[in-house]
Amino acid sequence: MTSKSRSRRVRKSRAPRKTRSLTSRIAWGRITAIAIVLGVFVSIVVADKIPLIGASCNPEPEPPKHTQKIRELTSEDSTRSIVAFRSQIQSLIDQSGISSNGKLSIRIMSAQQNEIFFEKNPDHYLTPASTTKLFPTFAAFALLGADHMISTKVFTNAPIEDGIVKGDIYLKGFGDPTLTEPDIKELVSAIAKRGITAIEGNVYADATFFDDITQRHIYSGDNEIVEALAPITALGMNRNGFAVEVQAGEVSIIPHSDAVIVSRSGLSAKEAPVPIIKPSKSKQIASKKSSKKALPIAKKSSAKKTASKKVIPAKAKKKGKKKAAIDPDIQEMIKYVGDAPKAPRSRNRRARVSISTSMNASGMQVVSVSGRGSATSYLTMKNPDMFIAGALRYQLRMAGITVGGSIARAITPDDAELLAEFKHPLSYLVGLVNKNSDNFLAEHVYKLVGASAGGQKQTGKFATETVKRILSNHGIPVDGICIYDGSGLCRKNLFSASVQTMLLNRALKLPFGQEFKNSLSVAGVDGTLKKRMLGTYAQSNLRAKTGTLRNTSALSGYAYTRDGEQLIFSIISNGPSVGEYKQLENRIGEAIANFSYASSLKGTQ
Repeated sequence: MTSKSRSRRVRKSRAPRKTRSLTSRIAWGRITAIAIVLGVFVSIVVADKIPLIGASCNPEPEPPKHTQKIRELTSEDSTRSIVAFRSQIQSLIDQSGISSNGKLSIRIMSAQQNEIFFEKNPDHYLTPASTTKLFPTFAAFALLGADHMISTKVFTNAPIEDGIVKGDIYLKGFGDPTLTEPDIKELVSAIAKRGITAIEGNVYADATFFDDITQRHIYSGDNEIVEALAPITALGMNRNGFAVEVQAGEVSIIPHSDAVIVSRSGLSAKEAPVPIIKPSKSKQIASKKSSKKALPIAKKSSAKKTASKKVIPAKAKKKGKKKAAIDPDIQEMIKYVGDAPKAPRSRNRRARVSISTSMNASGMQVVSVSGRGSATSYLTMKNPDMFIAGALRYQLRMAGITVGGSIARAITPDDAELLAEFKHPLSYLVGLVNKNSDNFLAEHVYKLVGASAGGQKQTGKFATETVKRILSNHGIPVDGICIYDGSGLCRKNLFSASVQTMLLNRALKLPFGQEFKNSLSVAGVDGTLKKRMLGTYAQSNLRAKTGTLRNTSALSGYAYTRDGEQLIFSIISNGPSVGEYKQLENRIGEAIANFSYASSLKGTQ
């Protein structure tokens, strides 16, 4: 074979390779182009499906930005949009049919511009129910700061020799209503770390930071109890209640305390025990180490899952003239007084066990148990300060620290030395109050404000005066305000929508503003708004304090519009149609969250 033919053969064999390489390049180019086009298309579709959500769960993200391209708005455009919004809100009120047989006070305003979007009787003072809680919680932050820690301390004025306290110890409370048994164990652990092995004297309870008027309906001057609350005290634990469990002849006090004496009569273990319902963990306030600045309000998993979902508003149904049926969740809400959940019920299925309680001359609580079978009963602490002192004594003994004396009451001496301290953040307490509308805890915040201002006597009166003084200092008029308690259970409390929006607006401009806002429940996510405004732009956006009493409903808070503008609103309704009031609140909240200048202009052009 000649070199010429070899060269020709080589050229022939290389030609197809060049062709395949060119074909491959063209194919890959087409694939790349298609991928780019698909990517752009998918991004456009997905972006179109994502709704404009305003605020979410803690911590709050940046407000949403409007994605529609619209011409620059003029003052006339803004005016027309707000006029259309006012017409929409008035239409919602008219359709509800409640204005004829009830009293309304409503205001909706812009946080950024201080412009009134809508108002109806804004200066009418009505019973606000649990939206009252906004005022003592605001005052607590303003007076003490959002980073304030509520302490519970153990002191002694006796010498300590070779690990032995040669005298008494004093347990002093400063108004923390969230203490639980694990917190008492932490106090004991701190005492043990000091090398203390014995206490020769007594364990004294000091609850003198608050006055001795422990019943809300008494210090508020209320004519009715409305809701029976445990004593409001500066020193207590476990929400000032405890459980008595009787099972197969054995009696247990939960949490444990040396201040409770059990008297048994005729108990028998012969009968098979009925299953005991133990105190729900959800009813116990989880304690955290004092080093943490803020504690979670709701379960993290549920809050995150709900907040992360992009909510696409459902299409609005055509509204007829007939009133819509009241939502089942709203019906359930108004079956009982207030927004907070009911306390756990006692269980005694066979009614063969009798459990009663009384006090002895030493201030100890006596629990009398008789009968056969098993049962669980939830009782209120008669003297919460004595109970917790007994709990401390019990835990000291369980830790191997002997206690020679008994339990009693005494004021902590001025020269006493600090042995141990446990703290909870004020922000944690305020979050529990406002998110869950907890009346018991709210009264403690109210008294904490009064006591922190020097009201160790007549704490309730000092609380009212201090709240009003703080409001006045922040430019909020107090002439028409009436506040008699911290929970809003008292019907003599009076506030207007104007005053409530002024407080909410002022809070945003203060250092504790974000903590205060985060304490409110989030629509469709947590607290008393968990089941409201689901599937709308208000879900994971609107934050507010609810209010519910017989013939009273209220909703006050914040919501972002679709343009990312933050609006402040307050709706207070007094009258017989509580369910319909709450329906109206939902619709107004949804309308606020769905508002957009662009949409309003389209409707008016």
